[in-house]
Amino acid sequence: MPVKRRPLDEYEGDPLIPIMNLVCMLIPLLLYGAVFVRFITLEVNSPKMTNAPVEPPPDQAEKLNLTVMITDQGFHFKVNPRYRLPWMSMATETASAGPDIPKKDDDWDYEELNKRLKELKENHREERQLILGAEDDIQFEVLIRAMDYSRGEETNELFPDVTLTRGVV
Repeated sequence: MPVKRRPLDEYEGDPLIPIMNLVCMLIPLLLYGAVFVRFITLEVNSPKMTNAPVEPPPDQAEKLNLTVMITDQGFHFKVNPRYRLPWMSMATETASAGPDIPKKDDDWDYEELNKRLKELKENHREERQLILGAEDDIQFEVLIRAMDYSRGEETNELFPDVTLTRGVV
């Protein structure tokens, strides 16, 4: 004998209420979680692209023109030849020269980098600019860490105006 089914009662409320309840619960949870996310902005000067020949300003010969290149061997320094220090490599090309600060225990020696930059800063207090470059296979963390060490501390700034360049020059 067939059983006669009675029709189900239809839901008379708004079908969006469960979704709205879920959203109302997620908003405070997301706001609570946003406190743990911190964003830090680093101001970096990017290189300017131009096809016109670049003529250095007249006072360029007096500037330090400090460039630090990061290679798989270590840190290479380039400065205006007038201000070259005895520990700096005399080679004109970074690829042929040994590093001025070699790697220490298969890692970059950031403490020595900071020490050498302090030595340069003592002789050139007015200088604020540093050009920082790296080989293509250098990890981004190494570049950022070198940038942090070259900026110094808040109380004792070294070279806060960092310009990134591509590759090794």
